[in-house]
Amino acid sequence: MSVARYSYINAKIRGFKSDMLTPEQWDALLGARDMYAALRVLDATSYGEIAKDFDESATPLEVEQALKLDFNRVLSEIQSDAPKSMQSIMNWITRKFQREVVKPILRLYVTEKDQSLVERLLVPIEPFTTRVLLDLLNSKDLNEFVSKIPDQYFRRLIESLIPQYEETGRLVTVEQTIDANILENLHSEAGKLKGQDQEVTSKLTGVEIDLVNFMTSLRTHFLGISPTDAETLLLNAEFRLPRALCKEALHARSFEERVKKLQESPYKTMISQAWEVYQQYESLYSFEHTFHKQIRTDSSDALLGYPFHFGIVLGFLNLKWYETLNLKAIMNGKADQLEPNIIQRALIL
Repeated sequence: MSVARYSYINAKIRGFKSDMLTPEQWDALLGARDMYAALRVLDATSYGEIAKDFDESATPLEVEQALKLDFNRVLSEIQSDAPKSMQSIMNWITRKFQREVVKPILRLYVTEKDQSLVERLLVPIEPFTTRVLLDLLNSKDLNEFVSKIPDQYFRRLIESLIPQYEETGRLVTVEQTIDANILENLHSEAGKLKGQDQEVTSKLTGVEIDLVNFMTSLRTHFLGISPTDAETLLLNAEFRLPRALCKEALHARSFEERVKKLQESPYKTMISQAWEVYQQYESLYSFEHTFHKQIRTDSSDALLGYPFHFGIVLGFLNLKWYETLNLKAIMNGKADQLEPNIIQRALIL
């Protein structure tokens, strides 16, 4: 049954996977003298049709938008071709990527209300077209903003969060709740699958759940959010990182003690390595980057071996998204004339 169910989508994903960049191509991109040279490296890859539209006047933001549009195209094709029995979990996977435009348009409305930023910064993804995003930005108040959201799920969720935002003025907690709701539902849907579908997919969603709770445990220290309030921001779900351990970490007296408490988990080695990097650069991204590299490794593993399970769908989409982010990092780094080794540290490879 699983062979018949996944034969078509598996063949499609294998085709997409064969178009992904090779280690040699990543090396060539890192070695390019500037952004224009990096684009010329892409000419000979599956991104050639995108790269040929850009000359020396191109900006990193313009290239990023084109790359994200390409990702959205692939996501749409996979959603259309996924087995009908898997459409429920595919809807949550799609929402995971739709939030990449939902949260920014909400933040733009609350802070900037600058229409020029919509086309410059946001990449449309159905049903959030450019016209819809501009219409949202023109709303007279938050209630009208919510009423214009074309997707029922996001409309109801954000409507429920308005009182929380009006009381605290903290948009970050609203964004955190959007992340939590999507990831918890995605993890729940993964848990309803059977056999290898469930085993592989739950592993991919589970590590992402742990990443959010881990980063919440650290970020709230610098945001000045009290331990009691921070506990409400933790996802209810957990995988390998116990939620109870995160709650203990929130009550630690210092940031270093929070990190040490979180090391009392199966992620001890990862966290220890990230802590060493943090001590050198003092950037929370060192921790987030380590978790993302683990998710990428797990996603790559999902495409190995027996291919007829749903994990190949989520695994590939994760890999494609990380490839998009890596190309964005390279284009920005080349435009800023950063050394290749500095750019490489930011890549999720």
